[in-house]
Amino acid sequence: MNRILHQINGKEKGPLLIIIGSIHGNEHAGIIAMNKFFKKLEDELDQNPGFYMSGRIVGLVGNLNATRQKLRFIDEDLNRMFIPERILNLKKSDPQNTEESELKELIQVIENEINQAENQMVGILDLHTTTAEGGIFLIPAENESSIEIAKQLNAPLIHGFLNELNGTLLHYFNGNAYQHVKLHTLCFESGQHDDPNSSELACSMIIQFFSALGGFLQEDIEDKHKLLLEDNSFTLPKEAKLVYRHSIQSGDKFLMRQDKVYKNFDPIQKDEYLADDIHGKIFAPCQGFILMPLYQKKGNDGFFIIQLKK
Repeated sequence: MNRILHQINGKEKGPLLIIIGSIHGNEHAGIIAMNKFFKKLEDELDQNPGFYMSGRIVGLVGNLNATRQKLRFIDEDLNRMFIPERILNLKKSDPQNTEESELKELIQVIENEINQAENQMVGILDLHTTTAEGGIFLIPAENESSIEIAKQLNAPLIHGFLNELNGTLLHYFNGNAYQHVKLHTLCFESGQHDDPNSSELACSMIIQFFSALGGFLQEDIEDKHKLLLEDNSFTLPKEAKLVYRHSIQSGDKFLMRQDKVYKNFDPIQKDEYLADDIHGKIFAPCQGFILMPLYQKKGNDGFFIIQLKK
């Protein structure tokens, strides 16, 4: 497996879409989705001369070593390392651990693609899955262009995540440092890690995103991709905001409560018992909907609470 998993060019100049799967190496649905998508696209371009594609699409593996070992990460969480000062230093020095090597190479590949797409529309789609079952959702970079395009993509839109996290890919590729392109950066959570439907939903999101960027003609795209996303979002909030993140510290021995299994978007009440750690029981500080309750060993986020956006 190589860093560049797939790449394909359209007949004319147009938007660039960079797809990234497995920044967390135990989240393999993104790679499965990319394999499906590029195979479908290659067959379509080969068999249907009337099918139109402009621009370029590149599929990347985020964390190669962790993906090979089916682990979230080896030394540290890659999706907490996209810090400008750290990346600047890393460009001038040798990596000190596995994820620093991954980060240095990944940044180099992405920036090389962006630099060749001057004055073009650029989309970055970071594909993820969760340990919990339940609904799909989009997290946009905190800029107007990313939020506006996310609203077109038939999945719940969650605001405010970047206020509670640090060092994610969305923080770094937020458009501020790339003024020569029109940058739209999104994270898509497509479902539970091992659910076969997660890769199908991720594949449909790739197609919808590139269509929204202008790389495909809407009349060439089957309605089933839009409908699949809509069907999996039908009972979920259209827009919501993050109001609480439960951070896990080293040695906390955090564990979600064992007598109940939470799914993404399950409603919770203020003071509801949710989890335990070395300090005792953990209760919800407010009512809302739970997102990404932690049901794996690695990770610094115990759970998130969202509320409907007014």
